[in-house]
Amino acid sequence: MHPSNAVPVLRTDVLDRANARDLQRRHRAGEVVRVRHGVYVEAAAWAALDERARHLVRMRAVLPLVRAGSMWALDSAGAVLGVPRIEPWPAQAHVFAPDLDADRRRVGLTMHAEHPVRSGIEFHGVGVTELAQTVVGLARRGSLCTAVVSLDHALRSGVPEEELRARAADAGPWGAARVEQALRRCDARHESVGESWFAARAGQLGLRGLVPQHVFVAPDGTIDRVDFWLPDEGVVVEFDGRQKYDDPDMLQGRSASDVVWAEKIREDRLRARPEVRTVVRPRWWHLVDPERLRALFRMHGVRCR
Repeated sequence: MHPSNAVPVLRTDVLDRANARDLQRRHRAGEVVRVRHGVYVEAAAWAALDERARHLVRMRAVLPLVRAGSMWALDSAGAVLGVPRIEPWPAQAHVFAPDLDADRRRVGLTMHAEHPVRSGIEFHGVGVTELAQTVVGLARRGSLCTAVVSLDHALRSGVPEEELRARAADAGPWGAARVEQALRRCDARHESVGESWFAARAGQLGLRGLVPQHVFVAPDGTIDRVDFWLPDEGVVVEFDGRQKYDDPDMLQGRSASDVVWAEKIREDRLRARPEVRTVVRPRWWHLVDPERLRALFRMHGVRCR
């Protein structure tokens, strides 16, 4: 069960005015957080949730507004399906609703006039759109970076590229160019959200010939697989995230200092290769602002757009 499901949702009741007044008093005192009009959660429980979990609670808050036959879609389907996100979660929940001629917006809920494809998953009794339709919808509406991160997640999850293209074609011409642009930068070999985001930024900076998960073989047979290789520039790119030094699964019984030492030896081995001119290590901080990433590559003598 996701942690958000364990958070009680407190609703006002027109038949119990005393309860409504009590919740309003507790809201003024900071004891509860108002999720939408008439819907509250305990402040301590809300503070313990991450942004994705808070969106899931907002979805529960608008359940009385969801029409029969609707399905959670777009950002809300992504929250249920675990689609990674690099932008803030929206305050609005989203559904595809039947029998609508145009989108309709209520406080906390947007109902879209689109035809859903069911995933077989439900969240609090409401169906969820399938992964391919979800990520294509996000790609059509979002930035290039959002599109690449979302579509790459589907590719890593086993959705064929042909299926993504078919869903994009079914959705019509609006946003199709963005999906096509993103798919040219997507690759199932991108192993993390950071690598997907970097690939999108690299396209924006005009870094050509980017090869993901390139393998170098040393004379003694040692294999070094790098996140990205720019052969025309002689540049190895290793995306640096704290997870490799904090996550027990990635540490595999080693200490963080052991990992840092092993990385140093590995990087020395890569720099000793005649075709490698330098190693660049962008971090999440660089991806947030493309100017930072551009400056980093220029420091290493790499031309950027």
